[in-house]
Amino acid sequence: MPPDFDNIDITTVSLSADVPYPASERRGERRHMSMYRSAAFVTQGFQGLCLIRNISAGGLMGKVHVQLPISAPISIEILPGHPTTGQIVWTADRLVGIQFDERIDVMQVIHSSPEPDAVGLPRRMPRLSIPCRATLLVDNVYHHTVPVIDVSQGGVKVDADFLKLGEQVVVTIEGMEPIPGSVAWKSDGRMGIAFYFRVPFDTLAEWAVERQRLAGILDELIDGK
Repeated sequence: MPPDFDNIDITTVSLSADVPYPASERRGERRHMSMYRSAAFVTQGFQGLCLIRNISAGGLMGKVHVQLPISAPISIEILPGHPTTGQIVWTADRLVGIQFDERIDVMQVIHSSPEPDAVGLPRRMPRLSIPCRATLLVDNVYHHTVPVIDVSQGGVKVDADFLKLGEQVVVTIEGMEPIPGSVAWKSDGRMGIAFYFRVPFDTLAEWAVERQRLAGILDELIDGK
């Protein structure tokens, strides 16, 4: 019995140059599989996460947590730090089809090293820069509220640097459950906190939708403004 690809979070690379469609996952076009490939995207001011299900030189099919407008321009970071521009050409439930403006070398993109960030660390997970604040609990006593610069499944960057490298902290980002972690780096008045446990893709993707709904950005996306 063939596997049910609709319920398995894998990324499939297609030899075709066409934009993938749901049916293409069952036509034997698979060439390479990885267990997990997520990407951050921006369209009409909305930031979100996309779990890539199928990618080719000409486009990709991905799972998202918001209804995206067809024909809207989109920028997606298949490789963190390297945005690829394109257009939304179809949607179906939580799946979306994106046609790239220019063809890409899929295997090179998949296997390339992530672009380093401002402090020289590789951007291994897609990051979302959605305005919010976080409360830092230190020694189970001290609470500090700080601005969030960006957040990923693996950690958060905040606009503060009063903690020591390696210091343990519990981070509560607005709209999320508390997450334990420790200070991984400090630079230019900012610090990065690495989570001890990865935030599930669906949890972070849904959080992004809700935060932007509260800010009115989701309404603008739906209205196509």
